[in-house]
Amino acid sequence: MFDRLDRDDFANVAKIIGAIILVVSLFLPAVTPGYPQSLRDYLVTNDAYHGWACVAWTLWGSVAFIASLFNPSGQGVNFFFVVSGWITPLVVVFGAVADNITAKRRFARALPFLMVFPFLFFASPEPGWGPGPFRPLIGHYVWTVGCLLIFTPQYAGMLRSKRKNDNESPGEH
Repeated sequence: MFDRLDRDDFANVAKIIGAIILVVSLFLPAVTPGYPQSLRDYLVTNDAYHGWACVAWTLWGSVAFIASLFNPSGQGVNFFFVVSGWITPLVVVFGAVADNITAKRRFARALPFLMVFPFLFFASPEPGWGPGPFRPLIGHYVWTVGCLLIFTPQYAGMLRSKRKNDNESPGEH
């Protein structure tokens, strides 16, 4: 059954699995305020925010951030929080909607760097939005894996072109 599948087929299967994982992550507990009291607090907690709430909350934080630029006396919003809010919409746009291969590949290169921003938000002493500090839960990690898996075809293509360039001699084109 698998003998007729090539790397591109496996990359596309990984993309579909990533999309399913991303959707599932929206219904898992993603973040919770406060500090953990035990190992169990990282997996199960009563005051967790689910992934869909995080997406909505961080997008609303973007609106608040823009508003704070025009009203300096208002409450500021953490920049890391704002950037975190744009990851999911950009993954959906570039992973599912966009047809431009170059744009998908560029976003795939930027995505691992963007994934650092939520962790910088969790590490920042001033959360800038809501009750803080926050800590990630299982849904956040599942969301991260889903986002990265969606771009497996682009990562596979980048690795394939890198290997091809490495195998060429300096005089060949």
